[in-house]
Amino acid sequence: MTGAGEVRVLGPVEVHGPRGRAALSGARQRTLVAVLALHTGSVLPTERLIDVLWGDDPPRTAVKSLHSHVARVRQALADCGMPGALVTREPGYQLTADVDASRFERDVKAGRFHEGLALWRGDPLADAELFGWGVAEVDRLREVRLCALEQLWQAELDRGNHADAIGELERLLVSHPARERFVRLAMLALHRTGRHTDALETYQRLRTRLADDLGVDPSPDLMELHTAILRRDPSLEVRTVKPAELPARAGYFTARNAELAALSPDGPSVVVVCGAAGVGKTSLAVEWAHRVAERYPDGQLFVELGDRTDALAHVLHALGADQPASPGLYRSLLHGKRFLIVLDNARCARDVLPLVPGDPGNLLLVTSRDALAALNTSFAVRTVHLDVLSASDAVALLRGVIGPRVDEEPDAAAALAARCGHLPLALRIAAAKLAARPRRRIAELVAELDRADPFDVLAVDDRSVRAVFTSAYRALSPAAQRLFRLLSLHPGTFAEHLACSLGTGLDELVDAHLVSEVVSGRYRFHDLVRLFARSCGTEDVQPLLDWYLDIAFAANTVLSQTHHRVSRQSTSVPFGSDRTDVLAYLDAERDNLLPVVRLAAAHQRHAETWQLTYLLTGYFEARGNWTARVELCAVALDATRALGDPCAEAEMLRASGVAYFMTRQLDLAIEVQRKALVLVDGDPQSEGRLHNNIGNAYAELRRFTPALAAFEQAIERNQAAGDPLGVALSQRNLGYTYVRMGRTKLALPHLREALATFRASDHLRMVGATLNTLGTAHQQLGEHATALEHFGEALRIGRALGDQRFEADALADLGVTRLARGDLPAAHAAFDEALEVCRGIADRHREATVLHHLGQVGLRRGDPSSARGYLALAIEVHPDPFEKGLAHRTSAEVEARCGRWYEAARHWASAVDLLRAARLSET
Repeated sequence: MTGAGEVRVLGPVEVHGPRGRAALSGARQRTLVAVLALHTGSVLPTERLIDVLWGDDPPRTAVKSLHSHVARVRQALADCGMPGALVTREPGYQLTADVDASRFERDVKAGRFHEGLALWRGDPLADAELFGWGVAEVDRLREVRLCALEQLWQAELDRGNHADAIGELERLLVSHPARERFVRLAMLALHRTGRHTDALETYQRLRTRLADDLGVDPSPDLMELHTAILRRDPSLEVRTVKPAELPARAGYFTARNAELAALSPDGPSVVVVCGAAGVGKTSLAVEWAHRVAERYPDGQLFVELGDRTDALAHVLHALGADQPASPGLYRSLLHGKRFLIVLDNARCARDVLPLVPGDPGNLLLVTSRDALAALNTSFAVRTVHLDVLSASDAVALLRGVIGPRVDEEPDAAAALAARCGHLPLALRIAAAKLAARPRRRIAELVAELDRADPFDVLAVDDRSVRAVFTSAYRALSPAAQRLFRLLSLHPGTFAEHLACSLGTGLDELVDAHLVSEVVSGRYRFHDLVRLFARSCGTEDVQPLLDWYLDIAFAANTVLSQTHHRVSRQSTSVPFGSDRTDVLAYLDAERDNLLPVVRLAAAHQRHAETWQLTYLLTGYFEARGNWTARVELCAVALDATRALGDPCAEAEMLRASGVAYFMTRQLDLAIEVQRKALVLVDGDPQSEGRLHNNIGNAYAELRRFTPALAAFEQAIERNQAAGDPLGVALSQRNLGYTYVRMGRTKLALPHLREALATFRASDHLRMVGATLNTLGTAHQQLGEHATALEHFGEALRIGRALGDQRFEADALADLGVTRLARGDLPAAHAAFDEALEVCRGIADRHREATVLHHLGQVGLRRGDPSSARGYLALAIEVHPDPFEKGLAHRTSAEVEARCGRWYEAARHWASAVDLLRAARLSET
């Protein structure tokens, strides 16, 4: 009973509210409540209520009397805690409450016959006085009850409970001697318990009554049953064969231990195994079903759903039922039993709903490409998502089928597993082809997959990967099919925002497991699925490239104050103006950036190729990964030359120079910047930037004289262009070079002037860089407190901007200053943080420099083992000969303090050679 109160009409009329039972006075009040309850939630017109209360001859005061009865009933309902349950609604009245008759009919429809019939307390509306259509309502309820009793006892007979049924059926026949369905059930129960004569006598009693009362014979069905009993027809016996319909296990079932554990029968009685076509859902379900079959002693049922519409009938037939198919009958037959039902290849939740057991002792296991999320709205469901096999498990499956040949060609076996996308169906087909040709090498099949259409190769008899993928593709809407083809052009994991910008249908693709969500909001294709999607039709790559250009343009407006050569119209992007959010979004796309630029180049979209590379400059400046940037710029440079655009070519030469500089390919950096100078002749601003970059490269080569000259040229050119930021940048780099030369007092005026310009223009990135160089200058002068202050501010700015290169520099310089002050724990902590950042941005030069510093900390601590380990790593990874020479020099000092003179001499010799070569290169 809910808080709304309950009306009971399956017996004497009663109303029970939160405060107890309502006091209904007189038959007409009970009748009024009952008929309104039979139509709970609906409005009954006044005319119909008068008809049911007074029949064909109502009094002249019927309307007034009805109003009076309604008022008294409302008061009675309010007194029992149901105020507002009975309301006036034109053209009559409406009652809202729980009603036992409604619950009874819901239970019957759902097959819960025991629960529904238990609600009956006697004849419906027993103490009401009804006329007209009210009598028909009572008759209808009685008929529904009798039909429910028929279905209940039919189910009991189907389950073999004949002895229990006989007594109840005989009692029903006393009240309903001419009801043929009861007679039929009684005859079957008596016959199946060996009481053949009693069964025939039951038929004869009906035949006599019908002849005497109506002059008719029993129905043909009942006459046929009578004849069958006379003949002792064996078909009348209940089937005793327990259904065991599970298919054979898949051969060489491999791995899936986690998924098998997730399929524990303890828990919800509905389990869904979902995954892509060919991923092995059926194999897993059948394997697990065999393993737990003994826990379901009443039988195991298996239905291949697919496109069939008679699944319920099939299951009922397997259960021995001979009645029309209904979910209620199905649940009745399973009541109190332990069955395992496997539904394979369900298309949607609607196909599964009629076969959900009503009893917790049974278990329904469903396989589907769809997660069937709608089932969760009605039932407790455990969902197991199935993905492709791991690389090792894929090879293990091959080994299971073709044996030691896998170990004879391990590399080829791994390659074959990869070509099959680690998809179980593809692996089994490939293995079957090899098993059929025992002398064929695995490498030959790999080569065939590489040169031919893999979907033609991955087919054997009527089984093929193409067929299962095609069935999934055809089930998609046209919009989802187009999106499937478009997204397949993408080279990696893609963002939800990208998919939605290309069209509708992402949810369909996810539900069909044609794409999978790897993290929230990011998706991927499995390799074979992507290849199949590309075979489904040709799509234009431009919408995908446009999305990346829009993203890069929006990001560039936030990340860079100097790169404005490319413009686009503003569009909706998945981030705002917060620098941290922009960098985080591009971090998620980082692995796609080079492949997407290559994709643009492969489709000869030359403008898009170089523009995307250009717009990503600010991101790479903040996050590093300069090795990828070198290749990115090389692809873009080829595109500008194909376009015949000298301005774009010069920009990409400049970008290439920066990338070479950051990867310590300093001679190449100078070479490409000088090539760019030729192309920008007469453009003072571009010339200023290029001279500045050339100066940076010379400074890192320790060729300080040409470096200083280049910076002076850069300052002059930027002044001629009226570019104060360009002037400040060159001044900062000039000051940095003086610091490297040890001429600190010459550096300070340039650095301070640059810092003032950057602060005035709110160029935070260069404020941080200049503060860091100023800190180094003060550290060289022994002004450690000032140095730490500058480094601390530079670190805060670097972190606020998400600029990890400057963050690493500030941390390293903090460590150097703390080391100089003798604060070894603080120095070590700063170097540890710097090392983590350097490795995160793949900057080997900075990483090696920090490792050298950590070695110096170990030396100062008197921990030669720690120092030796850090210095060995520094020497191994350092790309700079001068810095590597310094690391050898420190290593020599470590070994000398340990008395390992031979090792010390070896390191001294290496240090002398490297430092001498570096100094020679400065001239």
